[in-house]
Amino acid sequence: MTVLEVPGHTRGAIAFVMGDNAFTGDTLFAMGCGRLFEGDAAMMWASLSKLMTLPDATKIYCGHEYTENNARFALTLEPGNKALQQRLSEMPAMTMPSNIGLEKATNPFLRVDQPDIRKALGMANGSDESVFGEIRRRKDRF
Repeated sequence: MTVLEVPGHTRGAIAFVMGDNAFTGDTLFAMGCGRLFEGDAAMMWASLSKLMTLPDATKIYCGHEYTENNARFALTLEPGNKALQQRLSEMPAMTMPSNIGLEKATNPFLRVDQPDIRKALGMANGSDESVFGEIRRRKDRF
């Protein structure tokens, strides 16, 4: 078992990785991430970046089930994403567990480098961290 420090939601957040399973608590959700209560955008982006290095097949078990609401938000940023559209067509039958590969294809918080998301935000030249922060702010108001 590996324990990863993943601050952002809280300063002491951790994730447990056991084999091809990751228990991400309130850091990474299916198509979302935790709110920034004790941490900031830089901390959360670093933590999500760390989780994105796990193999794509790694199953994600998160602390809460917000998938359908997260999917509605994701569509506001990337309505042309075919993987996201496919994932939505399979709901609610397929929500948890998710996996890193699916999250990298559909989770807007992990897709800050995507031109369509940057265009939707009006941040074509923003840093990954600033784009992430804007996505989080918009989700907070969604």
